[in-house]
Amino acid sequence: MTLDSLPIEALSPSNHIALHLAHRWFAFLEAPGGDLNEHLKMFHPNVLLSGHRMHHVFAQDHQSLVAWFASIPDKISAHHIIHSNYSTAENGDGLLNMVVAYQAPGKAGMQGSIISYETRIEFSPGAPRFISLDKTPILSNKRSSYETSWSTNRVLARVHAELGGLNGVSDSVRRALGNEVRHLSAQVVASEGSPAYDAVVTAVMGEPAGVRVVKLRLTDDVARSMPSIEDARVIDFGDTPL
Repeated sequence: MTLDSLPIEALSPSNHIALHLAHRWFAFLEAPGGDLNEHLKMFHPNVLLSGHRMHHVFAQDHQSLVAWFASIPDKISAHHIIHSNYSTAENGDGLLNMVVAYQAPGKAGMQGSIISYETRIEFSPGAPRFISLDKTPILSNKRSSYETSWSTNRVLARVHAELGGLNGVSDSVRRALGNEVRHLSAQVVASEGSPAYDAVVTAVMGEPAGVRVVKLRLTDDVARSMPSIEDARVIDFGDTPL
């Protein structure tokens, strides 16, 4: 099967925004120092956070969500999105389902699980936000070595924000990738809270069909919602500056 015959549609702006929210949420959970008040803007005031297919309620508003954040024992953790599926509800809300590999290195040894997430997103003008999230462990994660995901989630939150057309985000990546991205991944090796790092972002493209690779240089302040892109280069076309 050739790239131009792949049965995958280009990610819609709302799909990009949904993935932006997911990666940004996970990055906040993975390292201390995030701005809680800024983070709460990603959630409806009456957000419902539940577990085990809604059999357990963790939070049902901002106040209880803050209490849930405070109860999380792991200061450092990893959330790798293995698979995601996006659809649109009849009322226009976004439905993002994910399978996530979770790890937390603790004093008692490595803890981990494979978690199914079901989320609903409201696209308020200028402020998309989660309405509900359900997290249900489906398998144990027996991998004994820790694989950080903080910087990967930070980079993908930034790139999806730009491709989703969120206000206030520059267009350095969009100029390289355009609007026909079918799949996006990032390779980053940086520990939690790193102030600067490089990333390689790979995109499967639709029109024209192919693969495009962009190297990013970023600076990061964990207290800010996203990192800043200092330089972007298309490296599969002669490492050409954008």
